[in-house]
Amino acid sequence: MRLIGLILSLGAITWVMLQISGGDDAETVVPEGHRKALEKAGGVEQSLMDATQKKMQDLEDEEY
Repeated sequence: MRLIGLILSLGAITWVMLQISGGDDAETVVPEGHRKALEKAGGVEQSLMDATQKKMQDLEDEEY
């Protein structure tokens, strides 16, 4: 009986701590500000790649 009580109390403590910390959402959901920053960084990366490809094409065209 003591073992069952111990397991149940540990389970209850774990559940309470999980609820206080925000549940499982804190581990799976990217905060809105971070998501927007990631989208913006993706746009910047794409712009840099496009500019680099254009510059390389211009350099290749100058050689011929």
